Amino acid sequence: MITTAPLVFHLVDDNDIDLAVNSKLLELSGLSQNIRTYNGATSFLRYLQEHEAQVQGQRNIVLLDIMMPQINGFDCLDRLSAQSPQLQSVLWVYMLSSSIDRRDIQRAESYDLVEKVLEKPLDIYVLQNYLRNIEM
Repeated sequence: MITTAPLVFHLVDDNDIDLAVNSKLLELSGLSQNIRTYNGATSFLRYLQEHEAQVQGQRNIVLLDIMMPQINGFDCLDRLSAQSPQLQSVLWVYMLSSSIDRRDIQRAESYDLVEKVLEKPLDIYVLQNYLRNIEM
């Protein structure tokens, strides 16, 4: 099935440099010009709550950092897992981590919402390959 819903990237990270670099990589790759950045999970979750109807009309690729203060990536996943199935169905979550701790990777991959755990720095070509496997 081919969909015409817009493709939106949501970058969730507490590191401003990572946000800027990943945003620029996505822009230059031509994957989407619709890129939203959040300096933590709190602002991302708030955005989803305030714009749920709009988000449900989009294809949303979420690049979620694992290690963040206040609400880390796992806490964010727990909160996303409690959202409506309709909202969950339009989210494709890729966890980003500079950690090579196998336990973090296994824990992240145990969530149904998580497509894959990607290493930092983001390799745009690896992401593009994974995106080919989802309904775009």
